[in-house]
Amino acid sequence: MKPATGIFVSAILLILLGLTMVWAAMNRSPGGGNLPVDDHAGDGATVELDREIPPFQLTSAEEETFDTTSLEGDVWIASFFFTTCPSICKMQNQQIAILQEEFADDGLKFVSITCDPDTDTPEVLRQYAESFQAEPGVWTFLTGDMEKLKKIVEESFLVMFETQTHSDRLMVIDKQGKLRGSFRATDDTDFRRCQKMIKELLAEPYEAKEEPAEKEVAKKDEPKQTMESFQLSDSLDLPFDSKSLKGDIWLGSFFYTSCPGTCILQNMEKAKLRNEFKDRGLKLVSITCDPENDTPAALAGYAERFQADPSRWYFLRGEFDKVKQIGDEFFNIEVAEQYHSDRVFLVNREGKVIGSYRTSQKDQMEELQKKLDETLPKAESAEQPSSDNEKKD
Repeated sequence: MKPATGIFVSAILLILLGLTMVWAAMNRSPGGGNLPVDDHAGDGATVELDREIPPFQLTSAEEETFDTTSLEGDVWIASFFFTTCPSICKMQNQQIAILQEEFADDGLKFVSITCDPDTDTPEVLRQYAESFQAEPGVWTFLTGDMEKLKKIVEESFLVMFETQTHSDRLMVIDKQGKLRGSFRATDDTDFRRCQKMIKELLAEPYEAKEEPAEKEVAKKDEPKQTMESFQLSDSLDLPFDSKSLKGDIWLGSFFYTSCPGTCILQNMEKAKLRNEFKDRGLKLVSITCDPENDTPAALAGYAERFQADPSRWYFLRGEFDKVKQIGDEFFNIEVAEQYHSDRVFLVNREGKVIGSYRTSQKDQMEELQKKLDETLPKAESAEQPSSDNEKKD
């Protein structure tokens, strides 16, 4: 090669190198510390703020039904991910872990929803949660049927949601359940803005709702109760008629024996009331919404777990259509196969539903406890001391 040719080639190479460096500089993200953005993230359209997020239910990593109404009064963050994502989801959840470390003690909660439910089973989610040291009760990972997930995310948060495709934003919801902010966790500036908003929202007072819906339910239960009584069979496969409880105060609810979490907690609350009012005539009724699997033998075994006296606590079953009808027409509540409300229903001596209470809400259970104390007759043993004193006098 001639010297002139070599110089020319070298000059061309230097020019190309310079142009490459200029292009790289022009296309570098403005915040040098920003994390890279992955191509599976959904379109980051403008999110409508200051609107209430409708409550929804999905399945947690603990295989329990998680209801977002349990977050009322909390500031919480919703996010979307899938466990096999090697980049942006991992980076996003690392940022959430930072927020957990900073704000968990102040009451901030996190809800992460997978967009790959076929892969992200509850067991997979539990392992994934452990990898980020997610605190139980603080950071909840959710899954469910993809069609249901898509409907919830797109209608509630107004962002794209497809299999392994999702928004990369953190959705910040205030104590009143309103969406107040939308931030990219992988953007340094946005993340700092997110931290600032969290501090502001945590400092805001919580104005407890007057629960008009709850009061309306209590008022409407009686007129909407179109079924006067119902007939099922018990854990001994004997016929049961709710008319047999006429003259008693009783609590009714729905459950199924294979439910790993909510049903157990619900029946534990009922067991507490059973123990407290055992000498005051309280009766309990639990109706399975999975009669195909909950045979009389299964119900009997389940009843033993709660040391249920079969003359005071009735575990019942019947054809599912009949169970659904009882839910609709007697308790005014929707019942589906392996799906039910976590409420217990207070029924008076005439067989009328006079109130409903969520077992997952401490204040509502305290209200029920107070109501029972006022309604049930005093135990004879409690009156005995004064009677003895009168005899001594």
